[in-house]
Amino acid sequence: DQIESMTNGTSPPEEYVHFLQTHPIETSILIAILLVLTTIGLIGNVLIIGAVSVTKGLRTITNVFVVNLAICDIILASWVNAFFAAGAFLGEKWFLDRKALCDVVSFFCLSACLCQLANVAAIAVNRYVCICRPSIYPKMYTKLNTAIMIIVIWVYSCWLNIGAFNGFGKFTYDKKMLGCIWDRNANRLFTVFFLLGVFVPVGIVAVIYALTFSKVYKSKKKVSDQNKNGTQTNMAKEIKLAKVLFGLFVVFLLMNLPYGLALIIDVGDIFPTVIWTLVVQLMHANGSGVNCFVYGFSNKAFSNGYKNFCWKILGICGVNRPAVGPISENVSQT
Repeated sequence: DQIESMTNGTSPPEEYVHFLQTHPIETSILIAILLVLTTIGLIGNVLIIGAVSVTKGLRTITNVFVVNLAICDIILASWVNAFFAAGAFLGEKWFLDRKALCDVVSFFCLSACLCQLANVAAIAVNRYVCICRPSIYPKMYTKLNTAIMIIVIWVYSCWLNIGAFNGFGKFTYDKKMLGCIWDRNANRLFTVFFLLGVFVPVGIVAVIYALTFSKVYKSKKKVSDQNKNGTQTNMAKEIKLAKVLFGLFVVFLLMNLPYGLALIIDVGDIFPTVIWTLVVQLMHANGSGVNCFVYGFSNKAFSNGYKNFCWKILGICGVNRPAVGPISENVSQT
């Protein structure tokens, strides 16, 4: 058919990617893994939001950003992951025939990625001000200012989408990522701007945490003497929370760095499909699924908050909580 079309002076028919047909076993395993990760990410981030909503001690300014991050993670863990699974199952042509749907999926994917990064940076700034500039913290992090910061984060997260919808970049079904996402090969400058949107916030976060822990180290003796007064005890809690959130940043970096490196290195689009599905679908899009474990294992307040939320849900279903001592809700109120 291709020889005949070339003889007639027409272009050969385009070959669409459908890995479920060409690689059924590998694709079926990938889809199954994505569905499991989707479930874990959705439940985990709902737990984070639920814990904050039902536990008074967790309703802090810092956790406003944590909840906003969880919302971004739900978009990635459920919406984007689900459509990556659908992309592998249904194939390229199905989505190209439904261009509007593919654009919507790509829009949410790109926005949630940038929103994740902005939230991680906002959390780092919050910890720095709380620990290193406590005198200005109450004035800077009022309810109104925090609400404005959240709005700015979401507006910022949409800035690259404007370029994609106006011809600077574009959305497409990626033949190697097996899903709808921004076209990394259409405009290299668009890719550069995306990378700046990734690495600039990451660099800012790294510098801010370095400054924060440098301050902590210099005042270590004062902070460690927690029994002398309530201020030092409270500061010790803030530092402990900062360490938890820094651990979250490290996990986030490890899950997302391979994707950024792949975008930088694979200029000629020579990496095999397995590399892109690994760094995008199984790492980049699922780094959000581990957040609930980081909070739960390293922060007792969140661990107790998960229990509070689960018992709240069970109570709605008619299951009564055992008559035991109340779960502590003590946590920093900043």
